[in-house]
Amino acid sequence: MINKAYIELIEQLEKFYPPLSTGFKIRLPKKLFEMNYKKGVRILNYKEVQDCFLFIYKGSAMELSVDQKTLEEVACNFWFKKDFPYTTPGLFSKELSPSYIKLLADTHLVGIIFTDLMAMKGEFPEIEPLTENIRSHYARLKLEMENDFRYPAVHRVMRLELEHPNIYNIAEIQHIAQYHRISMETLRRLRSR
Repeated sequence: MINKAYIELIEQLEKFYPPLSTGFKIRLPKKLFEMNYKKGVRILNYKEVQDCFLFIYKGSAMELSVDQKTLEEVACNFWFKKDFPYTTPGLFSKELSPSYIKLLADTHLVGIIFTDLMAMKGEFPEIEPLTENIRSHYARLKLEMENDFRYPAVHRVMRLELEHPNIYNIAEIQHIAQYHRISMETLRRLRSR
């Protein structure tokens, strides 16, 4: 019997590409593996090539970009349950990551070695549009986030709080402020309204 984490992963993949074949859904679990990590673990290091396609079954993570000159770290993305954390460039281009991914909570991940997934493309051509749809989805979210910077900070703060009410329980306020590109003092002021 397939475990619940695998079932949830397949359900998420079907949302990105509904015509997934039965053969793919049967074969995929044989290539999957699970990992449980504690809060604070880095699942991808700066200047590392991400070799696993990951799915957050339970938990959350944060991406911190690293300035190549100063090595200053700045929170630039958050991932939550049912997300596929990866960096750009990184997983899909097989380039060195310009950032790292750190877990914000104890996290249960499901993964597949990326080359194993790509090796299945000959038998399951739906892998190409599936991975492209996932990449496009996160590119769209990133663009939406960039577009949000046209609006006052209060708009961005409220949006994150509405989508993830527990964000202040799992992420440090400095990282949340960095994500919004505002000072910690501004974030505190906006929260007190």
